[in-house]
Amino acid sequence: MPSSSRWLLVLLIAIVQGQRIAERKCNEYREEVVTRKGLVALTLTSKPIYYNIYKCSKSVDLIVGGEAARKDEFPHQALLGWPATERGRKYNFFCGGSLISERFVLTAGHCGFLMGVGKPSVVRLGENDLDDGGEDHADFDIAKFIKHPNYKYKFGYYDIALVRLVDRVLFSKQIRPACLWTGRVMNFTSGVATGFGLTGDAGDSSSTLQKVTLNFVDNRVCDRIFAGTRKLATGLNDAQLCMAAPRGERKDTCQGDSGGPVQVVIDNAGCTYHVVAITSTGGACGVENSAAVYTRVSSYVDWIEKVVWS
Repeated sequence: MPSSSRWLLVLLIAIVQGQRIAERKCNEYREEVVTRKGLVALTLTSKPIYYNIYKCSKSVDLIVGGEAARKDEFPHQALLGWPATERGRKYNFFCGGSLISERFVLTAGHCGFLMGVGKPSVVRLGENDLDDGGEDHADFDIAKFIKHPNYKYKFGYYDIALVRLVDRVLFSKQIRPACLWTGRVMNFTSGVATGFGLTGDAGDSSSTLQKVTLNFVDNRVCDRIFAGTRKLATGLNDAQLCMAAPRGERKDTCQGDSGGPVQVVIDNAGCTYHVVAITSTGGACGVENSAAVYTRVSSYVDWIEKVVWS
């Protein structure tokens, strides 16, 4: 059977079962982090009482404002690495990403080639502090960088890509995939962006994973900010999102955060994050009332499913 026919068969089965493939995989990922335990009183008539133990380190509050993430708080966070030229360093990490399966990382299309450094060669998982040499991170060679077929480097549209790893990832508490947000409707007003990028336009890259809560705002806000730029010559489209810090806050994503996730936690979801968007295009970092453009993941779920799970 041709590969295209196999993919259509898989898709039809998933539709008949009432779930997308991405949603089915999400349920599998949730089960990975939940252990069901039972308590039984020592009487003949007693019935067991069951409870769930979550094998994760989800933070209770996702705090606005460039806070350091807790260890293992974002186990799907990935780093894309380029061979370093300076002594004492093996890789430089210029982009982020999200682990979404045993073999694939979701990132931005423009991370496939950066001026002056070329193509990324590795993906690092399980990293929380770049200065901590004893951390349980793991590096995976990149087999293929798959940009969306409509992506063009000089523009900011279709800015999404999938990184296929040479070896499969063994999931653990430190390294675990995120779910994809598959619906067009978003019943939340903010999301948490994570990354190791610059802490400001004139700042240094952060050595520890940072998290910041940003609000979803009307796309016209970004249209005004990026009007006249070649990257977004026709303004934002429905496959893009505009996000900004709460009014008066100087918090934002910045260079080095590209490709990283914007995520939400859904109640009773087994402490698994849903990736809603991918950091794509920004202006000045950390400037009051600034905003940035993000790729809407739900617009590309069909393509992601075909590449990752066909």
